[in-house]
Amino acid sequence: MNKKKRRLRAILIALLVPVLGFIGTVIVLGMQRAMRYEAPEIEQAGQAVHAVPTPTPKPKPSPGSTAARPALSETLNLLLIGVDDVYGVDEESRGNADGVIIATINPHTRELIFTSFMRDTRVRVQDRGYDKVTNVFHTGGVELLMEVLDQNFGIAPDYYAMFTYLDVVDIVDAVGGVDIDLSMEEIYFMEPKIRGVTSETHTNYEDNAISVDEAGLLTLNGVQAAAYCRIRPADGGYDAGRTERTRNVISQVLVKAFKLPAAEMLQFANVFFEKMRTNIPDDVFLTLAMNASDLRQYTLISDRIPIDGSYESGNTGSGYYVTPDYEVNKKHLQDSLYKGIHDRVGGAE
Repeated sequence: MNKKKRRLRAILIALLVPVLGFIGTVIVLGMQRAMRYEAPEIEQAGQAVHAVPTPTPKPKPSPGSTAARPALSETLNLLLIGVDDVYGVDEESRGNADGVIIATINPHTRELIFTSFMRDTRVRVQDRGYDKVTNVFHTGGVELLMEVLDQNFGIAPDYYAMFTYLDVVDIVDAVGGVDIDLSMEEIYFMEPKIRGVTSETHTNYEDNAISVDEAGLLTLNGVQAAAYCRIRPADGGYDAGRTERTRNVISQVLVKAFKLPAAEMLQFANVFFEKMRTNIPDDVFLTLAMNASDLRQYTLISDRIPIDGSYESGNTGSGYYVTPDYEVNKKHLQDSLYKGIHDRVGGAE
């Protein structure tokens, strides 16, 4: 990284530090809408809470408030991807996208909208037939995932940002660990995952092992937290349990990061930016950072695709899918992201 790049990155980190916790918390809110509804746990299709805004009021912009900073003039769609393994350069070495979220910043409606896509959503892939959203990234990478979201739902993300579960190791360690209430069964299933993480991170298994006798509230380090995020069958949770555990870790990281002293927060921000893979240009980061105080006042909305009453779920013979009504969901996204209309299908409950 050349001197100019290092200087710009230092400026970006210093500007973004006060809002990292804020932005991350909203991302978690968006993830929560989708990740509860995964195969085989979908029992009542179409009954999720959808498009529920927080009670934050929409304040009027202060006169002259944008005079000293670059203005946000157009709606911005960012694709946030949580990868379950590694990024990889091809299908054989690339993981799945277990978290797929469109983060929308709309300066016209003054809204921050986080729209999660169910990981088992059935989508049409040009020249390939149908596949799950989670698998599209695995087979074709971020470019294909962005293309498929545009083709199926009429939303072309402007940029993307990605993290893998191994990134959890350094990110959790950067905040001093996370406090998790572990069951004996969770510890039992964590054991092989800890072995896997220590092998991939070249760390010592004995230094990270946990005994079932230690069940209860424990402070997990990065290796242990990454293993905790990876377990599935513990306590009958399977994929829904795994994503709930992941949200638990993310929430703890954000809470602790936001309370760090300034010097430690800078260290955390450095780790955060080092792990993130993105094509967001520096000037866009800078614009967002310079408008951070204004973005704090935007109305926060958490949404999910497919929306209520617009999909069927079940086994198709080639796997478990959530099959949406594409036109209904496409219209909803256009209304929600660009017009500030967030009604449920069939009217509000």
